[in-house]
Formats: sequence, C-alpha cells, structure tokens
Amino acid sequence: MCPNPLEVALFFPRITVHSGGVERTLKVIEYSDQVGIRFTAFISPDVIRSPEVMRRLESLTQSDRLRLRSPGSNRSDPVSYDAILIPSEFWLPALKRARKEGIKAPVFIEFHQLPYIGTFDVLKTIGVDQPGTLDLFRLPFVASKVLGDVVPFFAFQTFACVSSVRSLSRFRDGHVMAVTGVTSKNLQALGYDGRLFVPKVHVGIEPDSIRPTNGSKPEIQYDGVYVGRFHPHKGFLDLPRIVARMKKALGRKVNIAVCGSPQFPRHLAAFEKRAKAFGVEENLTMLQWLPRDELYATIRRSRVLLYPSYVDAFSITVLESLCLGVPVLAYGIDALEMIWSDKRGVFLSPVGDTDALATKYAELDHESRFEDARREARKQVGRLVEEFSWGRAVEEERVFLERG
Repeated sequence: MCPNPLEVALFFPRITVHSGGVERTLKVIEYSDQVGIRFTAFISPDVIRSPEVMRRLESLTQSDRLRLRSPGSNRSDPVSYDAILIPSEFWLPALKRARKEGIKAPVFIEFHQLPYIGTFDVLKTIGVDQPGTLDLFRLPFVASKVLGDVVPFFAFQTFACVSSVRSLSRFRDGHVMAVTGVTSKNLQALGYDGRLFVPKVHVGIEPDSIRPTNGSKPEIQYDGVYVGRFHPHKGFLDLPRIVARMKKALGRKVNIAVCGSPQFPRHLAAFEKRAKAFGVEENLTMLQWLPRDELYATIRRSRVLLYPSYVDAFSITVLESLCLGVPVLAYGIDALEMIWSDKRGVFLSPVGDTDALATKYAELDHESRFEDARREARKQVGRLVEEFSWGRAVEEERVFLERG
C-alpha cells in the first residue's frame, strides 16, 4: 500500500558542475514515486548553471517525476507543501529563496559534506585523526601545503565553513540529515550539537547498469583508472607523482586512464604541468568525461581503481568499482576507513603519501594479487547491490521527511 503522498518544495543551491551529491538528489527524485514523495523544484538559470543537470531535471519533468516552477510563482499561485527540502550543505541562500516564496513548511537540510572544506581528512597527513577546535587554525596551512592554493584562500574557506555550521546550530526550525557517519563526525567536530538524522543507506546502484554486456572476461587495457572531478580534493594533482613512482617501482611503462570533468581550468593546467615535470604525459590517457556505459567499460578494463581522494563522505565511485568487480587502491580517509575498509578488494595507504600508494600498487602487482582481488570483489557484488539500492535510499528519505 502506497503511503500518503508528501508534497515537497525543492530548493537547490547554485549548481555549476555535476557532482556525486547532485547525482544522488536526481536519483532520489527519479525513484520518489515508490515512497509517495512528489517534488516541485523552484529553479532559475542563475541557480542551475550546469547544462547536464538542467537536461536531467527536464527529463524528470517529462516523465512526470518532477514539477518545475520559476521564482515568484508560489506568491502569485500559492501551493501548500508538507516540506521544504534543501539537498545541500550550502543551505543558507537556498533557504532565503524558499522564504521569499512565502512557503510555510518545515525545513529539511541534507549535508553531504562540510561546506567549502568538505572533510577534515587533509589533517590526517600530519597525523590528526580526531580533529578538535584548535585544529581549525592548522587546517589552512596544511590544506595549502597539500592541495596547492594559498593560505588566505583556505583560511577564508575555513571561516565560511565554521560560520555556516554555527548558523545552522542557531537555526532550530530545521531538520538536518548527515548522509553518512563521516559527515556526522565532522559536524560534531565543529561543535554542532543539534539532532542529526543519519540514514542507513543514502545512495544506490542499479543492477542492470553493472551487468556485463557479454559474458566474456574483459581484457585488461589499463594498469589503473582514476575517476573523479579534476580537483585537488579528489587527489587529481597527486596523480602524476603517483604514476611516476609506480613506473619506478614496477620498472616498466604504465598506462593510467583518467576519467572525469575539469571544474576549474587552473587545476587542469597544474596537472598538465606536473605530468610534464614527472615525465608521465605518455602514461596518462586523458579520457575526461565519459557516458556511464563507456565509463563502466573502462573501469572493467582496468587493473585497479586509483582513488587518492582527500574529501569524501561515502564515495559512489568506490561502490561502482567494487560492483564492477574491480579492486580499489585509495588513501585511508574516514570514508574509506569507516565504510569500505572491511570490503573485499579494498587496499588503503596513508593519506597524502604518494610514494606509499605507488609502493602498495607495486607490491600487489609483484605478488600477483590483483586477479585474486578481482575474484574476491566479484563475490560480494550481490550483497552490495542488495544493501545499496535506490529503493532503500528513498525509503530513508521518506523517514527523514516524516520527522516534520
């Protein structure tokens, strides 16, 4: 029996690039009819600046899974809603737009990560696993050294993050979801003392998407594949050094597929400069953005997913790779330690230590453990698909919204 429908007014933050958090929201909308949630998104061109995201929203509208309204429409044609949902940690501008519409409903805010800084994992490079208030003063200096921008830039981001979370603490009329225990841990480290909803599952994998198109075993084409935004947060700028160290440790040429989307031109320029300095231009196959079917085929043809990310609350990429039967070699950030370290085919190295990650790869290669890891990863696919389903994710979304 379908539950009573919930009418939800959806207010996005400003979106300039497709991200894992955005993809999660789009999928929740797609599957929302299973749990009786009806979304109405209030958007304008200055809010949704990503053509890809706009196309997805329009497609959801055409399939009757979403209604789109323009700013000001609710004031001229008032509609009653059961909830206001802001699916982002960048919540304050979206809340102001919701208030401007005159919508009277409980407010629900979903934190995927900390605003601006993402997580505290960069502090692990100096041995800080449980950050406290004093570590906020160290964060800009560590982030500058590891991620490459100037200290004032990271100082501003840290200040903006603290200000946003403290404003949230004072906003007692809202309900807050921390999408995983990682996000909950980081919010509490910043002193947030409000009640948090942490779903059992917040994302899913579609079984049909990970099934091979044929029964044959894929031929290995790449020694590794990087999948992620071309951003320092994802370890993108670490990759040239990792590949150079891999070549040295293995004593042979390597071929790494690089898949993702540039977010800022300066990061791609810095990557190309580092690749040239380390002499690995010919070892990096720059595939950039690929449609999902092509991306999954590329991952399957890779020996391992190289995932030197500094910022994650979960990592859909790791879930996808494991469901494709491909092992993962990553930095031991909280998301990998707390969520993925007990899964078969996951190998971790110290955060930010490019030499250690490359050495770990060489050890696995010399010991011929990659094939064993692939077989072990394939054994758990059924369990992962059952655990991480979009049906379970939207059920948790309904539970969260019913708190109002």
